Amino acid sequence: MNMEEKFRIVRSVGEECIQEKELLNLLTKKPQPICYDGFEPSGIMHIAQGVMKTINVNKLTFAGCKVKIWITDWFCPIEQQNGWRFR
Repeated sequence: MNMEEKFRIVRSVGEECIQEKELLNLLTKKPQPICYDGFEPSGIMHIAQGVMKTINVNKLTFAGCKVKIWITDWFCPIEQQNGWRFR
């Protein structure tokens, strides 16, 4: 896969990219950059959220990235103490 295709795939996943030049530089210098995806499971997760996460992780790994997923489930007990209700 050439660098332009790799850049296009990684860029399609990112919500924000402040400087595309920096992303291109990172992809050029690091053979397997680390990407992070984090979410807070507040209540029941919608199926579309799971499908989109799967698609995005597949795109990033296809482009040669290593993906780490952070689940901030420790927020749930805090929110329950503040009156949020989970089913």
